[in-house]
Amino acid sequence: MNFLAHFHLAHPTDASRVGGILGDFAKGTPENLLTRFPKEVVDGIMLHRVIDRFTDSHPVFLRSKELLHPSRRRFAGIVIDIFFDHFLAQLWSDYSKVPLPKFIEEIHDVLDRRKEWLNPELLDVAPRMKEENWLGTYGTISGLALTFRRVSQRRPFLAPLAGAEEDLTDHYQSFGRAFREFYPEVLSFAREENPGGAFNSR
Repeated sequence: MNFLAHFHLAHPTDASRVGGILGDFAKGTPENLLTRFPKEVVDGIMLHRVIDRFTDSHPVFLRSKELLHPSRRRFAGIVIDIFFDHFLAQLWSDYSKVPLPKFIEEIHDVLDRRKEWLNPELLDVAPRMKEENWLGTYGTISGLALTFRRVSQRRPFLAPLAGAEEDLTDHYQSFGRAFREFYPEVLSFAREENPGGAFNSR
């Protein structure tokens, strides 16, 4: 899952939400992480990791991977995660009682007031996430195009990700069905791994 989903699946606390995004930025064993972050933040990082493992081995993900252009299938984890954030944004009211703009504002507030828990890479990313409204742009195709263009420019080997939104528009209904099948399952999984988790979900 991508940023929006990880924030949604986290426990509704500052530490768990920060851990939910640090999972993409902080490496190391739980023991090593505990020397750098509070335990609840580390719990959020661990939840992020088990959600990613659940997602990457799920039959829906493996089936959806075949819909991608062959040049992008090796990046399926990145591409499909972002596609699923698109559908989560589109169908947000099905999964949360809190309006999406308010939820995004709350996430930005958490990252602003908990800077002591952010590692250097996330300290650099968080202001751009807010200024460029990353979480709010996932809900549109043009926003996805911008997201994939940004990701493709991070490293030369990621260049095939530019234009990945075309795979979504080519198979929009299929990816939409995949999300509707998959997300309730990952929501239940996150609740089992993290009782009380999943922000204001129905």
